[in-house]
Amino acid sequence: MEIWERLLKDNFGSAVVDKPKAIKNEIHGLPRYVSEYLIGFFCEDEITDDGIKETNAYIHKHRIESREKEKFRNELRIDGNIKIIDKFKVKINLGSGKGNKKPTQMEIPSLAINDAEVSDNILTEHPRLLIDGLWGMGEVSYDFVAKDICLTQFKPFQLSDIDVDELVESRSGFDSEQWMNVMISTIGLNFQNYDRREKLILLSRLIPMVENNVFMMEFGSPGTGKTYAYENLSSYSRVISGSKVSAPQLFYNLTTKQDGLLVQYDVLLFDEIDKVQRTGLEDNVNNKLYQYLASGKFDRGGVEKVSECGIMMVGNLPSGYFDKKNLLGDLLHTTNTHSAFLDRLAGVVPGWELKSIGNPNSAYTKNLGFAADYFSEVIHKLRRKNYNYITNRINLKDCSIRDTDAVNKMVSGMIKLVYPDGEVRDEELRELVDLAIEYRQFVIDQNYRVNKDVNFDKKLLYEI
Repeated sequence: MEIWERLLKDNFGSAVVDKPKAIKNEIHGLPRYVSEYLIGFFCEDEITDDGIKETNAYIHKHRIESREKEKFRNELRIDGNIKIIDKFKVKINLGSGKGNKKPTQMEIPSLAINDAEVSDNILTEHPRLLIDGLWGMGEVSYDFVAKDICLTQFKPFQLSDIDVDELVESRSGFDSEQWMNVMISTIGLNFQNYDRREKLILLSRLIPMVENNVFMMEFGSPGTGKTYAYENLSSYSRVISGSKVSAPQLFYNLTTKQDGLLVQYDVLLFDEIDKVQRTGLEDNVNNKLYQYLASGKFDRGGVEKVSECGIMMVGNLPSGYFDKKNLLGDLLHTTNTHSAFLDRLAGVVPGWELKSIGNPNSAYTKNLGFAADYFSEVIHKLRRKNYNYITNRINLKDCSIRDTDAVNKMVSGMIKLVYPDGEVRDEELRELVDLAIEYRQFVIDQNYRVNKDVNFDKKLLYEI
């Protein structure tokens, strides 16, 4: 066991899991943060074969496959009560007192139900049901007379709350290299496969997860794990296809009066953004996205919304592509390469420096790491941490307001990921600022080459 693993176990106890066993026994059809929660519940002290069997039997009994939907609906109709595993989410209908709409409308996706009732005590105890929904075990009852369906009991399979200050305080027991190893292992990768710069690049992918309203891109070879963390580690992130999202999905649905993905999540990842260069985003999506990136606001149909959601766009470099000088011009549709749009891009992660994950036997972690459900809550809570007292030590030169904002946000995000206790020496801060300046300078250089705008013919400088 590595020294940092002992420190991790001593400081965080049950929030730590044996990542190789957790990944090997990952439960198909469930997000990893839910899978690791359940494995941790049935294998409290150690992941064993018996514990995994018990976990799988529990899942098999209560998880509904899509083809079994009518079977379980019939069971509910006859017995009046069933227990199922699902992601439950509730909308409140205040209404005008007309009609028969229920005040609480719960979605139970596996049963194709979107108007179930739920008791107030459940909503009081689990408010995230009203925000982005929660995975858990729900006891659903059926009223034979009123023909109503109601969630009467609920046990979440995600941590509903954690104290991020405990993590902040415990971070001081690790040096930066040890802490980065913890983070890389938590993501699920083998820290021994990466040098320090590569570890920093890997962690910089997570900046939009911990920092509000950050817009970034990454391009690299297929199989380097660009979407891996977003799909597996956080219940607050959502991966979508950049070429298929609609305005109602992304912003606001005027028919259902439902908030779009930008309001529901901390960060959205647009996958395969390189394919958009053939078609571009729909005009109504692109224009409102442009508005949102400028102000953190958007309006649709006279409804204005404010959001802190970050955006990450990732794409694969074409085989044999080595021309980094004109990368954005070559890979993005023309509607996304005009100077004002690119100026809203904080930075580009150099994913081309990372090798493909390759053989799982050597690629994935062999060490301990944070349980995914714990880590999901930690990175969500870190969005509320303020490290201005550190970024104020950076004196940027020849920078526009957008340059300054982009660099400060990227540095702040990296502090949260590598130095969440806020104890950052000048040489450590300089390493993070150099990385942020590099990412931002890449955008500036690309903007100048694509658009020939003299405002972007510049080099960013700074001092601590």
